[in-house]
Amino acid sequence: MFRSFFITAAAVSLAAPAASATPQSWKIDPDHSNFYFTIDHIYSKVRGFFGDYTGEVVFDPADLAASRLYLVVQTASITTGIDARDEHLKSADFFDAAKYPTMEFTSANISLKNGLYQAEGEALVKGKKYPLTIPFAYFEPKEHPMVEGSRVIGLNAELSIDRLLYGIGDEKMLGVVGQKVDVLITLELLDK
Repeated sequence: MFRSFFITAAAVSLAAPAASATPQSWKIDPDHSNFYFTIDHIYSKVRGFFGDYTGEVVFDPADLAASRLYLVVQTASITTGIDARDEHLKSADFFDAAKYPTMEFTSANISLKNGLYQAEGEALVKGKKYPLTIPFAYFEPKEHPMVEGSRVIGLNAELSIDRLLYGIGDEKMLGVVGQKVDVLITLELLDK
């Protein structure tokens, strides 16, 4: 009787699906990450970055269905090196930072295509949601050489966006301020 009970219990445990582990949650290292942009100004290139941001990154290339990106940028942290220009960019002419203090991205699906991961989701800009895909390269975990007991991964994304589609400025500025914005998101992420 006991023997048949153990055989039945073993058969049930073998038939039960194995519990899947949740992908690793990674913390952004703010000292070695950034959100950069480049835009044309008449004949020159203006470069800048957003210095204040947060995010939640859960990522495992072996479990993309459970992986996700959530990124939040503080619009008032825009920096181009010229104070007057930064204040203009924060104004209602562009980001309207007082009314819309953040821009956000939330992924809905992550897939691998042509050697790059594709985070498809929604961008929240100036109170409106827009579909956005962020393609990124993934750099596998290794022991962090400067943080004992911690592992580090990297995510680097490059994309170009049309600022007019997101309500950043208007057509009156064309010829002075470019329409296309090149974006570089570069993240180092730690497991602790």
